[in-house]
Amino acid sequence: MLRAYLGVIMLIIFSITNGVSAAMTSANYEINFDAITSGGTDFSSSTNFQLSDTVGEQGTGYGDSSNYMLHAGYRQTDEEPFQPTLEFILGAQNESSQTEYTALSIAGNTVTVADESPFATGSRIGVVENQGLNLIAVVGKIVSIASNVITVDKWDGQTGSISASPAGGDDYVYLMNSYSVGLGLVTQSGTAGIVMAEVSTNATNGYTLQVQAHDSLKSGVVDVIDYVADGSVTAGEEEYGASVHGLTATSTGFDFPMNTNYRDIQKSDTIAEADRVSMIYKLSVDSLTNAGNYQQSVRYLLTANF
Repeated sequence: MLRAYLGVIMLIIFSITNGVSAAMTSANYEINFDAITSGGTDFSSSTNFQLSDTVGEQGTGYGDSSNYMLHAGYRQTDEEPFQPTLEFILGAQNESSQTEYTALSIAGNTVTVADESPFATGSRIGVVENQGLNLIAVVGKIVSIASNVITVDKWDGQTGSISASPAGGDDYVYLMNSYSVGLGLVTQSGTAGIVMAEVSTNATNGYTLQVQAHDSLKSGVVDVIDYVADGSVTAGEEEYGASVHGLTATSTGFDFPMNTNYRDIQKSDTIAEADRVSMIYKLSVDSLTNAGNYQQSVRYLLTANF
């Protein structure tokens, strides 16, 4: 048998374009903005209305290029400037929080656990059915806990496949707050572990999340696990790969090699609020696989289209 660990490293790169403004000042006075025009007043008012007016301006409005943003016109600075936001939360299953569950409701956003003590409101959790190569998982964010019933904001992942009443004795709930996936002692029956990725952004054109391995899954220099090549990590064969699931997931429907090539795993072309996917890392060995402590580091690259 061999022991395998997967180190998950998060790398976020994004660009934010800010506007540039200018002002005229002296020792005693400051003009924040001025206009050469034909009339108007700073503020006009009546009993029910107030007007800030400028008469005769030309070429006002917004303009931008690859590196700059222009707000042209006397009144442009009156408006609240756009503040681009990009948030990324990454978490792997925390083995120390492993808890069995007895019931799951996708429509009701609940899961009933044997022990609620490891969990708290605001935490991300993963629900796993059939621990192993046939693992099915959903992820969510806890909004409330009442006795042994945990309620989340929504479930993402394999929502159409996971069972409401697990019966295999290998069905668990985990906190998704670790940055490494311990695949444990691996036999020819294979093993698997999950990672949750969550993206929020006000970028009008959305975002893309990619994953890339720093190196092979290996022990020392010589012992290297083969990448999956046929779209499915199979028990009894030496294979290593991953799959991704959720409404915004890409590269879906097969197990892909977790290699040094960048791969899109999550994407949206609109503003996002807590878009989540579950990513399942899978490993199997054969009788010729050498025992060892196998490790791999993985990068996650998030770009937003502001």
